Amino acid sequence: MSFPLIIAGISKSIVEITDTIFLARYGTTELAAIGIAAAIYGISLCLALGLADGMQIIIGRRSGEEQPRKIGKVFNQGFYLMALSSVLMILLIFFAVPGFTASVFVSPAIAAAVNTYLQIAAFALLFQAFNLAYSAFYIAISKTRILIGAAAVLATTNICLDYVLIFGHLGLPELGITGTAIATLLAEMAAFLFLSLDLVRKRYTRSHGLFHFAKWNTDLAQGLCAISLPVSLDALVAMVKWFLLVVILEQLGENTLASANIIFSCYALMLIPIKSFAETICAMVSKLIGQNHKSQLKVLIRRTIKLSYAVVIPMLILTVLCPEDVLSIFTPDTKMIQSSLYGLLVITLATVIAVPADAYYSALEGTGDTRITLLIEIIIALCSLTYAWYAAIYLGLALEYILVAEMIGWALCLLLSWLCFRSGSWQRLKI
Repeated sequence: MSFPLIIAGISKSIVEITDTIFLARYGTTELAAIGIAAAIYGISLCLALGLADGMQIIIGRRSGEEQPRKIGKVFNQGFYLMALSSVLMILLIFFAVPGFTASVFVSPAIAAAVNTYLQIAAFALLFQAFNLAYSAFYIAISKTRILIGAAAVLATTNICLDYVLIFGHLGLPELGITGTAIATLLAEMAAFLFLSLDLVRKRYTRSHGLFHFAKWNTDLAQGLCAISLPVSLDALVAMVKWFLLVVILEQLGENTLASANIIFSCYALMLIPIKSFAETICAMVSKLIGQNHKSQLKVLIRRTIKLSYAVVIPMLILTVLCPEDVLSIFTPDTKMIQSSLYGLLVITLATVIAVPADAYYSALEGTGDTRITLLIEIIIALCSLTYAWYAAIYLGLALEYILVAEMIGWALCLLLSWLCFRSGSWQRLKI
């Protein structure tokens, strides 16, 4: 289950990394802006992310209970909620974000570039939300291979369009960060079409009753929201934490923020297998509980951590031995590479802690105890942001010392998730 998700995760991260690589060769302002724009976009996606996780947990439970028609009812209701949440977020981006960016950011040029990107990329939220619903379905029923194809379509479309639209190749106008936004939108639309056709081709619409839309089911919607809302708030807290970290770094200047964006792109690559195994363990924990195999959960977590380390450690070794070569993938600027070296090593250490931390956290989420995972995320955000603010604004430390906040966050995540899972308090829940 995890291997296709890793491949898909690589392809999806290529979208973000491609934006960074191309804009690093286009302009410093655009490179600094894309990190902020991505953070705001991520915050706008929080409701959809929560709904997707809620759908995945409930569908996984119904899959373990072998009730395919109930899977369809959950999926269809989730699709309704995905559409509503996406439209709400698009409206917020159009009417609330421009004034917010103008008042928060020091650089007017960065604020303008962020708004330019978001006014177009906002429409991608709708298609990405539907793609998340599809992914939740496939992961929950343990049919993840198709996600490789969808991610390949997403990445290929984005890379090609970035190349021609940012720099104005093949006779098209040079659009800069506007071209990045258009590429994001069209790539999500292409992936949505690919997954929609697969659902029809494999007749899931018949076997599971997908897209057999009935009238609004209030009870099912409330049950889905009861699990999803804490996850949405969890994702919101994580995204806000990330956004506020970017805001703190923006106060230190464009060059520091641009350097941080390069490091974060490397970090995103390191986290791909960790997040992929986390998605799998969340679905499998829910499925095992549905099959009444709770005794297997600890074995599942231990093996997941071992497999995750087996995939991640070679990447980390390469990063430690050849940091300059890794950073040169993202930028040709030698000064920026040198200023990013120590920060990259700090992020590498944070990744080591992230492997067991995310495994226990996702297992806890898979039990359905999403309120406790929200509480854990809030504690992590408060502690790591307090440290980052103190190190950057009060002490004026270098970038690498500020990024120690990530190590603190993952260490807290590991400790709190392990304690909560071990306590067994989640066994009181029935989904």
